[in-house]
Amino acid sequence: MADWLAEQLHQTMAALRDQRERIEAAKAELAARTASVTSADRMVTVTMDAHNTVVGLKFNTTKYRSMPPEQLARTLVEVLGRARQQMTDATVEIFGPLMDQRADLRAAMTGNTEVDDVFSSIWKEAPSDVLGRGKD
Repeated sequence: MADWLAEQLHQTMAALRDQRERIEAAKAELAARTASVTSADRMVTVTMDAHNTVVGLKFNTTKYRSMPPEQLARTLVEVLGRARQQMTDATVEIFGPLMDQRADLRAAMTGNTEVDDVFSSIWKEAPSDVLGRGKD
């Protein structure tokens, strides 16, 4: 294997390892987060984890006991939706920067980097016995 190809493979593998470490760190950070939202009337607080699972439901007052069921349901649905949105925002915040790097990693793995563009004319002129590429 040519030295430059070995170096490109080494760099690609290093980028892949780095990306995997960043993904694992992001997953751990997200797993540690929760979102807690309190209703406008401060009656209820909902806590949701990164899997959108309700991990806490606290009634801060006894107001719910005298509320019409429809009003209580609307309040719960609204608070649950806001907690879910907060966790979605957290996911985008944490994983967004990693998604921006995905195109660079894909380009490096498929040989579509700026370096490849520079060497493309050389490949076109290379004899066919050079790694099976080039013209005959």
